[in-house]
Amino acid sequence: MLRGNARQTVFHQDLECRYFEDILAQGLDQYAIVLHAYCWMKNHVHMALQVRDEPLSKLMQNISQRYTWWFNKRHDRVGHVFQGRYKAVLVDKDAYLKELIRYIHLNPVRAGMVTDPLDYPRSSHAAYAGKIRPPDWLTIDRGLGQFGTTEPDARAVYLHFMGRETGEELLSKLRHGSRTEGRILGNENFIQAALGRKNETVQAQIGIEPLVDLVARVYQVPVREMTSASRARHLTQARAMATLIGVDHCGYLVSDLARYFNRDMPGLSRQVKALRARLEKNQSLQEKAAQIQDQITTITQA
Repeated sequence: MLRGNARQTVFHQDLECRYFEDILAQGLDQYAIVLHAYCWMKNHVHMALQVRDEPLSKLMQNISQRYTWWFNKRHDRVGHVFQGRYKAVLVDKDAYLKELIRYIHLNPVRAGMVTDPLDYPRSSHAAYAGKIRPPDWLTIDRGLGQFGTTEPDARAVYLHFMGRETGEELLSKLRHGSRTEGRILGNENFIQAALGRKNETVQAQIGIEPLVDLVARVYQVPVREMTSASRARHLTQARAMATLIGVDHCGYLVSDLARYFNRDMPGLSRQVKALRARLEKNQSLQEKAAQIQDQITTITQA
């Protein structure tokens, strides 16, 4: 998921969607990443991507930087187009690929833009429904294979599946993962295996101390209060923000930050979960998160 900065529009016209698709196609080929489903909304994008050897961050950084440069030149503007770093959930494809495809394709319906996803041309739904030929950079065979062994049967079952509602609990899991640590969606065995791989392969972009220092500066609080016993609301939120960004963007676990702050992990996890829910609707919090992420990028790229 890649969102416009401060919810600004990133696609004003179809031409802009086409350019985004062009650079995405080049990136998918360059990094050997497979795209199973997509939806381009006015101010954000959703993609179901399957990575292989190259990390997802390489593709996302590539398309974000290239689109920002082109978009700013086209509109004679400067500054960020996208809101900090992309958001990703690691999904067990065997258990949740069908649900993920439906979630992505029904975004315009949930937003009240259309009642039938076929009426929204900026998604891969029409390709799954057999109404258009899929572009070369989209792979629908694996997705359709979740619904049937023959193409006609699979399309029929897929369309029936699209007509069923997704429960709120499942929607939340698709957006945030089935647990706070690492944004992972799958059963316990899948989660533990994924966390093991993450611990082996992910190196933190920035140390916990400098991360907390950045958050303290954005929240305008002394660093020593971040690690104090105080339960003041602004400090609780600052700790949750440091933990959220540490988990999503720096390769840490909630337990790492809990130890640093000398907090119990379940309590800190609940605070992070509450902050995630507020972030989706609170522009001030989004701007704080983007500011911290931008500063992390500046430090790590220096």
